[in-house]
Amino acid sequence: MQPGKSLAVIACAAAMVTAAPIARGDAPCNRGFRDSTPAERGTMTAVLQAAKNAMPPAPAGWVIVGDDQISVTTGLCRDYEGAPWGYNFNRQYQRVDDQDARNKILADAAAASAAALKLKQPRLDAAMARMNKLVEKRVALIEKGNLAGAQAINEDVAKAQADYQKIMEEGDSQEQMDAALAKASRDQTMYINVVVNFNQVTPDASAKGFPLPPGARAAFRWSTTQENVTEDHALILLGQWRSAAEGSWKRMLHPDMAPTAAQVISISVTADPDRIAGIIASINVKSLAAKVPN
Repeated sequence: MQPGKSLAVIACAAAMVTAAPIARGDAPCNRGFRDSTPAERGTMTAVLQAAKNAMPPAPAGWVIVGDDQISVTTGLCRDYEGAPWGYNFNRQYQRVDDQDARNKILADAAAASAAALKLKQPRLDAAMARMNKLVEKRVALIEKGNLAGAQAINEDVAKAQADYQKIMEEGDSQEQMDAALAKASRDQTMYINVVVNFNQVTPDASAKGFPLPPGARAAFRWSTTQENVTEDHALILLGQWRSAAEGSWKRMLHPDMAPTAAQVISISVTADPDRIAGIIASINVKSLAAKVPN
């Protein structure tokens, strides 16, 4: 993974198991499709604008990635138009004020690795030469029809290969490079995703609750590590949810509400463990909670 590349943008999204469908991919649509109405688009836009307004600006030294625009459903299958419509707004942030320092971390580690390899190179060359001679000898025996003799050399070839690999693995160059990559990649990206009308969400099995932000029904936090980089994830539920089997949470049904209305909202956050609490505190959760029944 290179600095700037997403580490775990999917992590919190993976906690969302089942969405309220507007159209179901390639599934048949028996009643045909229609365009959403201006009123329907207006309802969704208003909710998503509230979600956008609730999100924190980019911290100093960070930027918002992408166009950060609201997008709503313009066409749907009539088979599902009576079910609550699922829609979302997400924002990605990236740190840009310390890229030179991150690049230097990687460059220094690469230089140290190259220096270590240079010191080992004479022994590597000698080991390679031994392997080449053994292989040449084996080929010569095969050409002479001495298959038994060629077979006997296989053990010597395998030992020479093991000696070469042992020299390559000496020292801690790979560990230093992995540590440098992890250091250069830490606290570089973060994500917030606001989803309206998910049917069911499932926090990670390791998730623990944390003090509820104002207006929240439930809140969970957990960690994941990928390529030596640890990130924390938070899932905040707004509206009327109930706990279900195997750690899942399901939304309560409100058949009296318009399908485009926000019945429940979930907020997922991915950020560095040392940063995520501040990011959560900077989200105006209370304003979003006002958009759903409580």
